[in-house]
Amino acid sequence: MMTLIELQEVLGDRVKVTLDKNLTPEERQEENEQSYIVVNLAKQMINNGDLILRTEKLAAQTKSLEHSVAMTLIKGETEVSGTAKKTRSKK
Repeated sequence: MMTLIELQEVLGDRVKVTLDKNLTPEERQEENEQSYIVVNLAKQMINNGDLILRTEKLAAQTKSLEHSVAMTLIKGETEVSGTAKKTRSKK
């Protein structure tokens, strides 16, 4: 998992590489393609973080979300015979 601070550093590095005046047109094209991929992944990470924050805010305001589908998805839990079971994707 990457923190938002780490993400900011990666994006800063991509900007520096993209602005490098010593790159050939081919290298610049390749770097721009890689930057495009990084930017799209960063947008998704930020959107996911926003969703988590908004859900946590709602959960703090009301207990009705405690056992909701949204909280189940965010916490990575599934209901198994009345007990919560943690599920994690393997890295």
